[in-house]
Amino acid sequence: MFAIAAIAFALFKLSTLLFLIAGAIVIAVIIHLIADPLRKHLKVPPKLGVFIAVIFLILIVAGASYLFGAKGADQFDRLAENLPEAVSKIQSTLSSGPFGEAVTNAITGNGGASAVDIAGFVRGMIGGVLTSLVYLISTATVGVILAMYPEHYRDGALKLLPPRLRPRVREAVNLSGQSLKGWLVGQLIAMAIIGTLTSLGLMLIGLPSWLALGLVAGLAQFVPVVGPILSALPGLILAASIDATMLLHALLVYVGVQQLESNFITPFVMRQTASIPMALTVFSIIGFGMLFGGLGALLATPITVAAYVLIQKLYIEDEFGDDLDIKGEEES
Repeated sequence: MFAIAAIAFALFKLSTLLFLIAGAIVIAVIIHLIADPLRKHLKVPPKLGVFIAVIFLILIVAGASYLFGAKGADQFDRLAENLPEAVSKIQSTLSSGPFGEAVTNAITGNGGASAVDIAGFVRGMIGGVLTSLVYLISTATVGVILAMYPEHYRDGALKLLPPRLRPRVREAVNLSGQSLKGWLVGQLIAMAIIGTLTSLGLMLIGLPSWLALGLVAGLAQFVPVVGPILSALPGLILAASIDATMLLHALLVYVGVQQLESNFITPFVMRQTASIPMALTVFSIIGFGMLFGGLGALLATPITVAAYVLIQKLYIEDEFGDDLDIKGEEES
């Protein structure tokens, strides 16, 4: 019992490392989304396919940075400058009403949240970029290594299990990876569509920093349900600081895009993977976020997708005989 508690405590203390490993696995899966078709259809050797996929992804990132980097960076700078001013303006407007002070205190606390507080928060976020870059580079490097030698690391981990369990666990791991791959395909498509539509909608209504807000909305789509809601807040705050008409228009843009996402894009994503209950997705994001912070919330859904398939395959199917329907073919 003491050993189990010690292991659990060690895993909790090493949660950041474990989530970075999970992130590396996600990156490896993304690389294989490009490399596998090259291997299957063009007969490209696996390692060469991974190399081509990595170069392709680097070119995409570099091209996007070149096309949108200068404008996007300028809009993010203006967004960081405008948000504190927008918050102050909204607070002043609320305070002038009969119940404004009570509403402001209820939202911000008795001391209030000044524009200086908001600016400090923004600077704190920018200050964490360097650490995030170190994590990102390390995770991407490990992801490339995992993509280059997936069987080596998978089979090495399986050697920790008794020989009689290895074939069944290998099958479940392969199926879990296939489900994760399908989920990622859907999410990447959803992120691109949501980001593009949000940017276009906000540009058409004349909201400042529309490109930055659209990029935020697209990236936030990686965290289902919770991410899109949180990503709408900066745009709505900025719109509210202009006038009620702009707020209404911005709200219509965000709601309209999310309706499209929930009625068309999400059903497409669900067809690519195991049918994971939406409530499970939401509670996994909340739970991982409460336990492990932002990194936990970010990776909660892909971890849940993989774990859901493993539990279904290794427990539900074996114990009760219920089949698990996963789209896509298994890999050896």
